[in-house]
Amino acid sequence: MASTYRRVASNENNDDATRFESNIPATTTRSRSERISDKVYALPWVIAAYAIAAYTRLFHTIYTDDRIIRSILVIAIILFSINAVLMMYLTVYLPYKFPISNKHKVSASSPAFWEVYCPKVIPTMTACGVVGSFLLVRACFPIWGFFSPCILGIVALGMFFSLHFIPWPF
Repeated sequence: MASTYRRVASNENNDDATRFESNIPATTTRSRSERISDKVYALPWVIAAYAIAAYTRLFHTIYTDDRIIRSILVIAIILFSINAVLMMYLTVYLPYKFPISNKHKVSASSPAFWEVYCPKVIPTMTACGVVGSFLLVRACFPIWGFFSPCILGIVALGMFFSLHFIPWPF
């Protein structure tokens, strides 16, 4: 039995077409000083993450230490993989399947579009990320103890902020 997926409007007075005609600009331009400021704020996090990962030998420890709780680590990796697949769905597949058209007036990679075509993806990603983070901390707890959330949190923030340094044409 094939299930059909229907679009959900925000309330009974709004239909899908008016949902897309929001006040969210399609593109935002940022000044050069704002972009540089973002990089200046991101650099200390990247340096801190590198220093902590090097000092604790984070990746070597996770792969080789017998104190890691492997079953919990595997579940955390699966949850983070689900997040990665869903992110690829939102940022690669949807813009390919639904290019910008006059009907939608918004990019398929915008949150307004996601709320209509796939409203449960963001809550699913949030749940997977939160549960995966707790499980990763629990898997590493036998090694670093109460420092595990700090170590893993700073490394995660450094990895996120490192995306500021990827060249982008815009």
